[in-house]
Amino acid sequence: METLKRDRSPLRDGIALLICGVLAGVLAAAAAFPLVGLGGLVAENSVDSFESLPTELTKPTLPQTTYVYASDGETLITSFYEENRREVTLDEVSPVMIDALLAAEDSKFYEHNGVDWAGIIRAAVANQGGDSQGASTLTMQFVRNTLIYSASTIDEVIAASEDTYDRKLREARYAMGIEETMSKEEILEGYLNVIYLGNQAYGVHAGSYAYFNKPPSDLTAAEAATLASLPKFPSFADGLLDGEGDDKDIVDRRNWVLDRMVGLGTLDQAAADEAKAQPLGLNPRPVRSECVDVATPNWGFFCDYFKEWWASQEAFGETERDRMSLLKRGGFRIVTSLDADLQNQATERLTEEVSVNNSAALGSVTITPGTGHVRAMAVNRNYSLDQTENKPRTDGDDSKPSNYPNTTIPLLSGNEKVNGYPGGSTFKMFTMLAALDKGYPLETRIPSPGRYTSQYLMSGASLDESESDCQPFQRGEVQYAHWCPTNDSNWSSAPLNMWGMFGRSSNTAFVRLQEMVGVSAAYEAAVASGVDFYNSPLNEAYEDGSIDESQGTFTLGLHSTTPLEMAESYATVAAGGVHCEPLPVMKVIGSDGKEWTEAAAPQCNQAFSEEVAYAAVSAGRCVVGQSPEGSQCSGTGTAARYTGDFGRPLFGKTGTADSNRSYWFIGATPNAATATFVGDPDSTHRADVATSSLKDSVKAAGVAILKDAVRDLEEENWPKPTDDMVNGKNLVSIPSIDCMDADEARSRVSGAGFDAEIASGQYDSDCKEGEAFTTTPTGSAPSGAPVYILISNGKDYKEDEKPEEGETPPGATTPPDRD
Repeated sequence: METLKRDRSPLRDGIALLICGVLAGVLAAAAAFPLVGLGGLVAENSVDSFESLPTELTKPTLPQTTYVYASDGETLITSFYEENRREVTLDEVSPVMIDALLAAEDSKFYEHNGVDWAGIIRAAVANQGGDSQGASTLTMQFVRNTLIYSASTIDEVIAASEDTYDRKLREARYAMGIEETMSKEEILEGYLNVIYLGNQAYGVHAGSYAYFNKPPSDLTAAEAATLASLPKFPSFADGLLDGEGDDKDIVDRRNWVLDRMVGLGTLDQAAADEAKAQPLGLNPRPVRSECVDVATPNWGFFCDYFKEWWASQEAFGETERDRMSLLKRGGFRIVTSLDADLQNQATERLTEEVSVNNSAALGSVTITPGTGHVRAMAVNRNYSLDQTENKPRTDGDDSKPSNYPNTTIPLLSGNEKVNGYPGGSTFKMFTMLAALDKGYPLETRIPSPGRYTSQYLMSGASLDESESDCQPFQRGEVQYAHWCPTNDSNWSSAPLNMWGMFGRSSNTAFVRLQEMVGVSAAYEAAVASGVDFYNSPLNEAYEDGSIDESQGTFTLGLHSTTPLEMAESYATVAAGGVHCEPLPVMKVIGSDGKEWTEAAAPQCNQAFSEEVAYAAVSAGRCVVGQSPEGSQCSGTGTAARYTGDFGRPLFGKTGTADSNRSYWFIGATPNAATATFVGDPDSTHRADVATSSLKDSVKAAGVAILKDAVRDLEEENWPKPTDDMVNGKNLVSIPSIDCMDADEARSRVSGAGFDAEIASGQYDSDCKEGEAFTTTPTGSAPSGAPVYILISNGKDYKEDEKPEEGETPPGATTPPDRD
């Protein structure tokens, strides 16, 4: 379109504005603008008004819809908006759409200077006779709508929309100023992007998709006339997109627009007749808004996590409110990390195992090691606000709905109010990482009795609940007892190295390993890997220095975590010790087309050395029945029965929380890590949730989801552990103390350069009662390391009968295929 050049002066327009105000006031008999006041307004402001327009008009910032896509950049997950809108240029709009709007709203748009004086006078006269006519030009409508949409207070909205001569005069003045500073094409483009077309569709782009599911460049004459009929009467479309309402008014208005186009010469009669003969032909695109209206009900949990992530990122604003406002107004195109196919496959796998109507939540999260990209977050639940038909709560609290089948609780990602589920033996990874980092090699060997009397004291223990060495004792006025963990089914073994300890998931050996490295070191390894411990006493205990004395159960995972955190932490190990914050986006593109690269960049750091991480991977491969070069697995791994046909390098860990409150399987390859769990979100401390069949479901679903995750990825592998990580560096041999006097044994171990102590309790051995029969650990250890001397209870003592070196002692049993 050719830009029109207009010869005008502020004085001329000011005089015209004065005449209009006088005529309109006289004709309306309202004395709306006293002549003296109006004269003063022109004298003082007429010239300046054209040079000092409100910023909202010269640089309007209109809210635009943000669209959020899956990782393919095409599958729409949802949209965020205050108003459904996206700005377009004139080149993106069909000429017939522009012709239809001009015919309906302002046929003299290219002739006037922003105000149609004759139209104002005509409308004023008609209004005095009882008719209701408008006289706003397209430019005046652009002014009004822009001021409304840019308003930050209700008073500003009222001032921009109230039906008074003051407002109309101000609008006319601004319109003339706009015409001085903008071309007709710029005004028309702004109008096309600001106009309201009903059904929360603002601008021609939103309207075109809302009613016809097509871009505005593809609109037909009939469709264009339909949209052009709505600016004055948006209520005509109420209910139509939901299959309700009467379309007669909108059809009549559409046909009127088509006739106007014929009269103006922008459409021939035959085309108009053909268009008028057509039905409305509405074909609305489903609009997905935020997380309760996503592509499938299960995708809402990822969407909810994405919102939480966005609200926490300083790149998007100073406060959480500022960040969410930007998301809803900024018109971003966001490509997330959600793999739509994997998400759907994971949902199917989980719901095949456990129905959405089951009180037990079976869920899974998959993360990419080395980037933190969250590829799937699935659970046997529907993300929905409608919880009226939910099943009974398991905790008996009828004051609030249960979490199944519908919920919006962040079951997979957690937050400061949702702690997650007990981590069980998956926490042994953190104790092992701490030990490897402190110089204990994989060949460190620790006895694994069926029951171990630890150095950790429990206060307030009951005599009725204690046995043998764990009986309570009095210290002052407080009753204590040593904590005595056991292995599952009380299996026992000769000293195990870390491959055996981790593969078989020995509770007693790991509690001893934790005593050697300290709870604080294991806690630090967990935090470095990615566990936040929301609302946990661990954080306070670590800060006040009491964690080593008060949190001995840490390695057995009595504390809560989330599937997202566990996938994150095992991904850290899989990535060679590189920890990456979970990241739900791959691209964030602004409304101006510029990419916010920093906001979408992975946030990573080297949490552990590669040598430590790959040594932990080597031990983790024993869990899944893989024993490649450099590994020394023994026995049957706790997940081996489900991973035998996995077909590529894998490590993992199973974990049962105390009293079967939850169960986990975490598996990882070099390019995917999946954490799968079962628990009860209504009552995370309810016992016996993880039945035997549900444990099988966790492993079956977890392995299947991880297979799906890596199917199209290149196969990768980890290097074998270094010799230093296998055998140690600068280690000192621990002296043998077989069947020695306890004090003599301690003296011998101390003399070798270790911190020697007599262990609490007595243990089965073939030595006489009271004799020292072994150390923990055995073999070698870093100089100065704590070494405990175990004392025999004489149970297996037989005169002249001792096991050969390396032989399993009498009474030792093989652990079962579980933990």
